[in-house]
Amino acid sequence: MMGRILSFLKRPNAAFIIVVWIMTVIAVAADIAVLAASYKEWPSYVVYALSAILLGYSAYTLAACRHTVRQRAAAVIARHPFLNNIFVSYGFRTVTFFVLSLAVNVAFVLFNAVLGVVTCSLWYGIIATYYVFLGALRAFILFLSYRARRRSEGNERLAAELKLRIYRLCGILILALEIALAAAVSLMVMYGKPTQYSEVMAIAAAAYTFYKVIFAVYNVFKVRRYNDRVLQCLRDINLTDAAVSLLSLQVTLIAVFSDEQVSASEITAMNSVTGFAVCALTIALGIAMIIVGCRQLGRLKNGYESGRE
Repeated sequence: MMGRILSFLKRPNAAFIIVVWIMTVIAVAADIAVLAASYKEWPSYVVYALSAILLGYSAYTLAACRHTVRQRAAAVIARHPFLNNIFVSYGFRTVTFFVLSLAVNVAFVLFNAVLGVVTCSLWYGIIATYYVFLGALRAFILFLSYRARRRSEGNERLAAELKLRIYRLCGILILALEIALAAAVSLMVMYGKPTQYSEVMAIAAAAYTFYKVIFAVYNVFKVRRYNDRVLQCLRDINLTDAAVSLLSLQVTLIAVFSDEQVSASEITAMNSVTGFAVCALTIALGIAMIIVGCRQLGRLKNGYESGRE
């Protein structure tokens, strides 16, 4: 009997896997609810243990069934050109998810703007303002990329030149965005504590922020192998977004979870250090993009003139 159970768990059917995944989601939600309620009795440890077991087994099912899932997914994807382009073309996938991040950007602006009006909080207002500028930068780069592709159709040299010009301009605009970022950082340091933020919202924000940071850093390095400056622009903007989200998360977590033993001066010091690091990253990123863009444009121009001679 035990052998049959173990054999089934090693190679479960699709229905059982779906049930396990649903139970895993429920268990994780229960974990969040227990944490939010600050419940510390013995049943909470049962919930933690159960969620850990389900998470581990869900990870095993994903690993064990990856080949079957991949084959079936590939067959489905091949029948849909849009999905096929997302999985086959890194450039198409980058632009597609960049557009999705732009939509999330707009939703985040509206969310913070509404909270700012409802709670009369300048903190939310300045964050919404920053993301307005960030969203405008994203939309502008997409527009320039589309126009450059139309202008340079069939002309590789012109395409390379236009991409470098967009890359250099993106660096200049990121430096300009630093003004809005500096205002946000100054406000975070001065006020340091947003209002109307629950523990559940803080935990959800932490999960989303770490996801953004990990993938932003990963994609910044990954995109280099494609030698496409427009794609590099999109990834650099996402990196700036992730850095600011990390700072915002720190301020939120300190506000929600810090106790009275942490003094206001210590909170200000922590926010100041992180804020300075985020500003320095943004400035360095913008300057590096400008320098690289100018150098490569010069090399492209010199190479073209040498070829004509």
